[in-house]
Amino acid sequence: MLRRIRTSKHLFLAMSFLWATHNGSAQELRTLDRYLNEIYENHVIPGFSVVVVNPKGYLYAKGFGKERLDLSAPFTKKSVNAIGSLTKSLTAMGIMQLVEQGELELDAPVVQYLPWFGTANKDMSDKITVRMLLNNTSGLQANPEPIYDLSDRALEKLVQDLKSTFITTEPGLAYEYSNLGFSVAGYLLSEVSGLPYTEYLDKQIFDPLGMKNTSTDPEKFDALGALEGHYHGIGQAYPAFRERQFESGEYIPAGSFTRSTAEDIGKYLIALLNQGKYRDVQVVSSESIEAMWSPNISFPGLTLEEGGDDRPIHYGLGWMISEIEGRKIVHHGGSTGKMSSMTMIDLTNQIAVSVLVNLDLTFIDQYQYPTIYHMANNILHMATGGSATSFGRPTITDPSRNDFELEATDTEKYLGDFIQIGGGDFWVNFGLELHIKRQSGQGLEAVVTRGKDTINHFKLDFASPSLAIGRNMAIPQKLQFKLTPDGTVKGLFCLGAEFSRVNKKRIQNYRTVRVKGSINFSIPKTWELRETSNSFVISDPENPSIQIQGYVKSSTKSGNTNVRFDAISDSESNQSPWFGLRAGQSVWKHQSVLNPKNDGIHTTFLSEMGHVPIHLEISTKSENHTLTLQQVMVPLLNSLQVESY
Repeated sequence: MLRRIRTSKHLFLAMSFLWATHNGSAQELRTLDRYLNEIYENHVIPGFSVVVVNPKGYLYAKGFGKERLDLSAPFTKKSVNAIGSLTKSLTAMGIMQLVEQGELELDAPVVQYLPWFGTANKDMSDKITVRMLLNNTSGLQANPEPIYDLSDRALEKLVQDLKSTFITTEPGLAYEYSNLGFSVAGYLLSEVSGLPYTEYLDKQIFDPLGMKNTSTDPEKFDALGALEGHYHGIGQAYPAFRERQFESGEYIPAGSFTRSTAEDIGKYLIALLNQGKYRDVQVVSSESIEAMWSPNISFPGLTLEEGGDDRPIHYGLGWMISEIEGRKIVHHGGSTGKMSSMTMIDLTNQIAVSVLVNLDLTFIDQYQYPTIYHMANNILHMATGGSATSFGRPTITDPSRNDFELEATDTEKYLGDFIQIGGGDFWVNFGLELHIKRQSGQGLEAVVTRGKDTINHFKLDFASPSLAIGRNMAIPQKLQFKLTPDGTVKGLFCLGAEFSRVNKKRIQNYRTVRVKGSINFSIPKTWELRETSNSFVISDPENPSIQIQGYVKSSTKSGNTNVRFDAISDSESNQSPWFGLRAGQSVWKHQSVLNPKNDGIHTTFLSEMGHVPIHLEISTKSENHTLTLQQVMVPLLNSLQVESY
């Protein structure tokens, strides 16, 4: 692991003074600082920041480590990190502001404000109230395909498309964590206030609190210097890179994009501890805070085996409420797969902490490393003169450990490349390839990639011929192999996704071609390629009615290629719907049009790779279209790469 950035004497003295002026002690500061340095030295965290506040102001604010392992910039209290689901508390605060203004009622049904709102069983969804959206009892659960749009259009479509889903739980009766419910709340906030969700939070929360380095809008991230975090690996994390083509706005109110700093979150917490007031600005009323922090529903907390006390956790409105080691704690974590946060407010001692990490500690292996929950709890202890405890550390050994030994002669059949064909999630596990190979020492390992980026890397610890445990710094992952009766590995399930072994014989039927000097992709060996000055055409010589024509937009606003792009752009709103498709290293908008005159189907694909707009059109007879899409178009899209243009 890369080591380590030391605290300067001047910074230490400055923080000691800041602590002392707010009723802390220099000794408590030194104890806390020592604890956090030890955490950093003995953990796999690339970098993190901590802020501790009370109603009077900041007590402690500091960063540790690096913003990225492949760069030298230190992680500081001003580093812009993801906060994940802490955003839910911001969405709840926005709703409560509208409640205070008389624009919303917590116990009114959502259809009172959005008459068209509903699921396929509308009699059930009509029972959902505003409160249920904020306390995770709405019963709303779905995993929609994103439309790759960062405007409120994505949020609107998400809510509209609920008409094709079903609620299977009576609204209001059971706790079920729901990102979807908070997205609906965010859309309701936007519709009632008349402002886009991101703009509302800017004007009504971030600006009044002086949170200048906080945003839910990805369009502002470059200017903020927002971090992208790291993926889990074996002993060391992998820096993540921004994948703009996969960004979509469906879950912004639930926390998919929000970036902030320890310094900014400190202002938010100071306001909450001061009954909604920061300096001379009343952001939300004390009555609203009490409503958010009052238990609405309960669910099981940490068990004794997990290092807890078997006490339940309560959910209020955008916040969780627990009794932890004799204190009333309001808290919420956040997880994006690449970054994480944990915020705790100790109401007993009127002190709060937030920890921002550029690695997802929500999914860290708790049997190897301290969790972010454990860290935040101990920070509160030491900030009030107490000592660190073992709360949140498991009291048992990892139950996935086993004594099974795979025969060395059997390892060969697991080697190879696998491609994701289903499952996964919205945020990290999509468009994946999984490669199983021999470790440099002994045994097997798996490397999970998307394009050129490593998403995960773990050792394989077999528990049986059909089951292996993936081990790295994260929670152990199960790999369930699909075996034929003779033991051949056909595929596997892992990371919530299904993978199929890459068919090497089928790959041999394709060749890689290069067009326009920089664009590479695969086509069937028997197909022909022809380039013109402004396009390229690939076709099946055995069936001339099947062809794919491609256009690449040039950097100038002239030429037939650009005219073609402009024509497509102008016609988008007048034709059949466009859909999103994740393929290879990009997202493609696609649209199909039936031509009844010749029984043909024309499908258009549009995308942008490396800032190069690409437009593909496939034309076939109806009976050939599906097969051509599967055998020609999908491999082409999955393999397409742009080097430079």
